[in-house]
Amino acid sequence: MTVKVRPLPNGKMRVDIRFRWPDESVFRERPNVGGMTLAQARKWGERREAELRDAGKAAHEAATAAATPALTFGDFVKDRWWPVYPPSKGNAHTTIKEKRIHLDAHLLPHFGGLPMTDATFAKEALDSFAATMAAKTVGKVKRKPLSAKRINNVMATLGRILASAHEWGALATLPRMPKRKVDEPAWDYFNGEETRLAVAATRSAEERALLLFAFRTGARAGEQLAFLWEDLDWHARQVIFRRSSSDGVVVERTKSKRIRRVPMGPALEAALKAIKHLRGPLVFCQEDGAPLTLDMLHERLWGACRRAGLRRIKWHETRHSYASQLVMLGTPLRQVQEWLGHSTIQMTMRYAHLAPGGGREYVAALDRSPSLGATGTS
Repeated sequence: MTVKVRPLPNGKMRVDIRFRWPDESVFRERPNVGGMTLAQARKWGERREAELRDAGKAAHEAATAAATPALTFGDFVKDRWWPVYPPSKGNAHTTIKEKRIHLDAHLLPHFGGLPMTDATFAKEALDSFAATMAAKTVGKVKRKPLSAKRINNVMATLGRILASAHEWGALATLPRMPKRKVDEPAWDYFNGEETRLAVAATRSAEERALLLFAFRTGARAGEQLAFLWEDLDWHARQVIFRRSSSDGVVVERTKSKRIRRVPMGPALEAALKAIKHLRGPLVFCQEDGAPLTLDMLHERLWGACRRAGLRRIKWHETRHSYASQLVMLGTPLRQVQEWLGHSTIQMTMRYAHLAPGGGREYVAALDRSPSLGATGTS
């Protein structure tokens, strides 16, 4: 402490308080106090110095805060979140690409210049943002509204950013994100006869193997584009999915991040043996061994559909066709889940209504129950 006390002739005490602020400027105060002993005056001076220092510190912090620009959502994302979070979580390049689209198309235009405060991300503000994405008109601009699924995906990206901001001390309160109900999307599939007609309408052995592989393994497009000869277990008659391709980038994992083994039937085995080539490691490729693209897959599928007089389905619906036909033949849903690589049985349940009898045989069994026969009523 820098407090000195000196008695005055009038019986009072001169309390000399002197200290330096952090910026090296000197503060000095010399009040006269009465009715105190020398020791009491010193203690009073020490308390006064502490009060002055605390008041000065608070004023300095307030002035610094006023002079410091508020952290904006855009600055937080650009300088702190984007360089750290996606790489640290090992996000796939497709996930990173999707997050970048969410930021550039929706989040930064709306929140970019706003401060990272609880008020910016209050429940009403978040609901309003979600409603804006669902609106057909924004201001005077007419546009196609986003689907509920797309809105939820954008809000999930925003939620992850705000969670990081809260964890890193940039946001005091973690808000609750609004979520819209998503209807199950409609999908189509070929039955067994339609599949036979489509495969029969192919123009070459390679096209036949390409379509038969999709219809008989349920492969995702990316899994088929990245499929190698070494992924065929001829001895066990199995197709092994280890990797996937998207936008020409191959990653050594499937969507479910698990290796998946699917039985290889005789027709598919024969079709694959008929096209064994030396153009490279890819089973399905161009003449120079270069990878095929999703557009090329659709071109071959739609050409076969047109020649067979069938409606045009999307490539992913060859996967739906595989699952649907398995369920229609009575394959247990758990087995279908394993072959499709679904992470939850709920994803496979979309095919449950196609099971033989639709469950009617179990209801009929209730009527044949001995307990019911004994009473004659239910």
